[in-house]
Amino acid sequence: MNDLPLLPLPLLSASKDAVAFYRNTEPVSYAALRADLAAARQALARLEVPEVVLHDADTDAYAFLVWLIACWQNGQTALLTADDLPATRAIFPLPWVGRCEGSTLPDWSDGAADAAMFPGPGPQFGCPGIVVFTSGSGGTPNRIFKAPWQVYREAAILQQMFGDALPLGTRFVGTVPHHHMFGVQYRLIWPFCAGYPIISELFHHPEELGRLGGGPHVLISSPATLKRLAQLETFSSAATFLLTLSAGSPLHDSIAAACASRLATRMVESYGSSETASIMYRNAPGGAWYELLGLTLALDGRGCLKLRSPLLNDDDWFQTQYTAVLTADGLQLTGRADRVVKIEGRRVALDALEQALMALPEVAEARTAPLYRERDEIVAAVVLSGIGHAQLQALGKTRFDHWMRQCLAVSLDRIALPRRWRYLSALPYNTMGKVTAADIVQLFDRQALPPLAVATRAAHEMVLSIALRDCMQAFDGHFPQLAVLPGVVQIDWALRLAQRYFRIEGRFSDIRQLKFLRILRPDDDVSLTLRFFPEKKEVRFSYASAHGEHSQGRVLFAHPIGAP
Repeated sequence: MNDLPLLPLPLLSASKDAVAFYRNTEPVSYAALRADLAAARQALARLEVPEVVLHDADTDAYAFLVWLIACWQNGQTALLTADDLPATRAIFPLPWVGRCEGSTLPDWSDGAADAAMFPGPGPQFGCPGIVVFTSGSGGTPNRIFKAPWQVYREAAILQQMFGDALPLGTRFVGTVPHHHMFGVQYRLIWPFCAGYPIISELFHHPEELGRLGGGPHVLISSPATLKRLAQLETFSSAATFLLTLSAGSPLHDSIAAACASRLATRMVESYGSSETASIMYRNAPGGAWYELLGLTLALDGRGCLKLRSPLLNDDDWFQTQYTAVLTADGLQLTGRADRVVKIEGRRVALDALEQALMALPEVAEARTAPLYRERDEIVAAVVLSGIGHAQLQALGKTRFDHWMRQCLAVSLDRIALPRRWRYLSALPYNTMGKVTAADIVQLFDRQALPPLAVATRAAHEMVLSIALRDCMQAFDGHFPQLAVLPGVVQIDWALRLAQRYFRIEGRFSDIRQLKFLRILRPDDDVSLTLRFFPEKKEVRFSYASAHGEHSQGRVLFAHPIGAP
């Protein structure tokens, strides 16, 4: 299948004065690029190794791409890492190149830029390619190899699908780093192969897009950055954004709609993986998913996607763990069968996280889930052991949360650490004996009603039992050093539960004789008594525990419209 040239066409045919990159706002011509490429090849050849680690700290996409293409021309493979920390360096005892601490070759400029040095294929040390590392379903990193023909062919497909709307001179700008395949493929290889100039610097914050000059641009971004863009109070830029592409984690429709309006851009969400490359795309918000040109999609007996792709090494079916359903509106994604989720664009294996939690002496049971709201994060619902209960009592919830994160940080990446915690008397098992992700997420919904047990029930009176330790979401943000159930939550629960059990018609109109007598704490087991007086359209409520009565009040409802 290797029927594509080793070098992108513009590198061979573009005018020497044409602009390939903008580096620190200064244009870089193809003539300068070719000279830098020759020098980089010379530097890499001196290493006499088939593989190098290419790490650039995300600062300079131009330098990164020069090193990458030079590796391929020399028959070398470039391994990409997310960081250059000592622990990472210990895993890869290879020469490190790029602009990073302790690089074997800090820059190619230490050698003469002699374009005639390698007029032909150059030295061949092995198999040219690129390697990225992703976590598998159990959390163990997998080595993913891509040959140059695979990334070039994907670039050609992307240009065929989206290039018609992009005039020559359209500049590509990115907020995603180039140490993973989305950043490499969409931000660098595609525009480079198609001859579009690339802005070398990485835009870390959406406000920085306001520095762009006029003219057409393509924005390659992550959902995390787009969320921040949608939340900005004001935003202005002289640039025209013809197309914005997002990938890495789910892009919510509300965020897509806000960014499409703010940037006056076409929003496209891409879906795929390092193993498969791009699989499908949709016009956001709310569009159906369509397969990439040349791909064939099907569902197996579990409802998981399988595919045939011209971007893979063979024509066999490739089995994925992405679950989906076919509807009248097209393909709809529903999650992953192996419980691997994306948090800020990075994979987190929930099974591995839960195993780490269960290994802690403080934990009896645990379930985790992704929560996609203002930010992507992992949440954890935990039933504590006796040791855990004692530790929670001694430290308080805020310090205990921090303690739990510290315990997990020994073996887990920071992105996998839960940011929100619920400590329950029991996990929310359903009638099938399962705990669903939706049940876990609901524990973190501040508007959710508490888990209930009906103590007594009559026509116009209910007594409900509530274990406040099982509804900690109601305490969020209220006196973290002394968690107290807010009075507004007590009123809201009484109001909504009265409407549920007494089928009250009409809307809330007034509250009277409201009294708060004692505070309610997370460890309190509470009874909520509701008495309904139909002739008055009134509900009287009171919260009580072993400590006595905590609060009481009268809630009045207006008669329905048209009623006497």
